[in-house]
Amino acid sequence: MLKLLASMFLGAACCLAVTAADAARPSLEACGGAQLNRDEGFRDGRVVSRAMERRIEQFLQNADATPGAGVAIVSGDRIVYARGFGFRDLDTCEKAHADTRYYLKSVTKAFLGVAAAALHEEGAIDLDAPVSDYLPSMVLPEPLNAGQISLRSHFMHTQTYHNSGLAYRAAFAGNLPEAAYVEHNNRFARPKDTRFRYSNFGPVMGAHAIGTHLNSNWRDFIPEKVFAPAGMTNSFTSMAEAAKGPLAVSYTGASRKDYERTLTKTDAQMHAAGGAVSTAADLGRWVALNLNHGAIDGEQAVARHAIEQAHARQTQIDMTYSEYARFAHGLGFHSADYDGDLLLHHFGGESHFSFMPERGLGVAVLSNNIGDGAIVTHRLASTIYDALLGKSDLDARIERRLAEIEKTKQERARRDDERMAQLKASAPKGAHAIDRAALVGAYSDARLGEMRVSSGDHGLAVAFGDMRGPLTPIGADAYLAAFRPWGAPPVLFVFRKDEEGRLLLDWDGRVFLRRQDD
Repeated sequence: MLKLLASMFLGAACCLAVTAADAARPSLEACGGAQLNRDEGFRDGRVVSRAMERRIEQFLQNADATPGAGVAIVSGDRIVYARGFGFRDLDTCEKAHADTRYYLKSVTKAFLGVAAAALHEEGAIDLDAPVSDYLPSMVLPEPLNAGQISLRSHFMHTQTYHNSGLAYRAAFAGNLPEAAYVEHNNRFARPKDTRFRYSNFGPVMGAHAIGTHLNSNWRDFIPEKVFAPAGMTNSFTSMAEAAKGPLAVSYTGASRKDYERTLTKTDAQMHAAGGAVSTAADLGRWVALNLNHGAIDGEQAVARHAIEQAHARQTQIDMTYSEYARFAHGLGFHSADYDGDLLLHHFGGESHFSFMPERGLGVAVLSNNIGDGAIVTHRLASTIYDALLGKSDLDARIERRLAEIEKTKQERARRDDERMAQLKASAPKGAHAIDRAALVGAYSDARLGEMRVSSGDHGLAVAFGDMRGPLTPIGADAYLAAFRPWGAPPVLFVFRKDEEGRLLLDWDGRVFLRRQDD
């Protein structure tokens, strides 16, 4: 079967058959399938043949892992391909195009790194100064000393402190304003060593320090230092602004049979390490600018030294992601080996941005399957590189990747089932000790903020900042809380009273106390 799928890439165009089982899959199949949208975009036939374009289309069809996608390919200083596949909205069957906007997640870190390097080159900031120069009120818990932690280390993920609560609230709950970051660190930051530890926290705090110093904000200086010079007119650091145009609707689910619409982000949840929206066409410009040391359209848009500093191997790492063996990190850029070629890149879950500086090639692939789209975008990007470089075993590579995608989808479904079984097994048994009506109210935790439990026609629900969802009783005073984004499995909430009779919400050891004044 897999050999048959691989051979399809060499044949003429064909359509996926719609069987009786497929008829139960209302979304993608009802809209016509994950076909190439030929009525827009651009293809330079000297670099990207029709046969290669057909390979991309059939890879997406056979992978069956995203409702819509955007693909851009760069060769030298030119975008040679930019097109959309499938649909940005399955309810209306609106097609995905090269100018469809997608949430990029951590690809934002590459924009942030270049912006920081550009500001450094201009003399507006000094990346090697201590962060206390920019945040003088930050007095971290001992033995930490903000005067001994460089601003640069935040963008390299080597800063010697961490605050998981701040990182979580910035990215998910969206319930901690930037003005409170320093105070939160002064209470809850913890030491870490100088080794590379990838997270959102370092870039978020580094961006906050820069913004405070410039009396600005990352939402402003990323567009000023990156988007505007690069001519990325469809790129944004505000979800509200991005939604005014053709924004891809976000879905979860590893195959077309179970796609479900999901929240992408609100502006409160956008942050400097994951707060950008862009298009395949704009990311093509971003790839071209990086390949050409800051030049685009024949002009030096970003200082060459800023680009080189962002790309430089500033800390050594040893890890593999997808098919890429990462060995160094700069300011928002990983250096990796891919099959003997140097690949500079930064991904954001399902968002792929990469380039081969020694080959003069680059690829961007975007998906609106939040989370699960990563099982296809990075493998498709590798397939595109393989095709551009004329790999002789391309068909075998395609066959292997399709098999990996199918296996990953099955494993994720199995893990989700196991997770649900474990949650139900760990929940307290017996009758309710606390009347459900009494659970309504606000619960607070100094580190994580406030949760609010409410009651409505469909039972209890929880709101945690901009995340919200139902509470489903599963025994005694335990509930499954489905409030996390992007199809993440529910978590277990247990309500109980402490020795003083105060009502508590226990979320896997994170204890929120019921506010007495609510």
